Amino acid sequence: MTWPVVEWYLQRITGALLVILLAAHFWVEHFMSEPLRRGELTYEVIRERIANPYWQAIDIAFLLVALYHGLSGLRNILLDYGRLGRRGARAATAALALVGMVWAYWGVEAFRNLR
Repeated sequence: MTWPVVEWYLQRITGALLVILLAAHFWVEHFMSEPLRRGELTYEVIRERIANPYWQAIDIAFLLVALYHGLSGLRNILLDYGRLGRRGARAATAALALVGMVWAYWGVEAFRNLR
C-alpha cells in the first residue's frame, strides 16, 4: 500500500472516530452529568471529571484525532488547490506537522497541569 492510500484511509478512519468521540463528549458533558441536570454545575465538578484518567484518555484521544483529521484535511486542500511545487508541498507538510505537534503537546500538558 502506498503512502497516499494510507493517508486516504487515515482521513476516513479519523472522521469515523471523530463522530464516536464527539458523541461520547456530548453525552458526558451535556446529558450524563447529574450536577448539570440539577443546575449545580461548578468548576470543581468539571475539574473532578477531567481528573478521571478514563475521561482524560477520551479527551486526549479526541484532541489528537481532531488535530490529525483537521490538519491532514488542510494539507490536502493546500496540495489539491494550491499552486505549490514539490518544495512548497514539503514545506507546507512540515509546517502543519509542526503546528500539530505543538498543539498536541499544549493540549496534553493542559491535562497534566490539572493535578
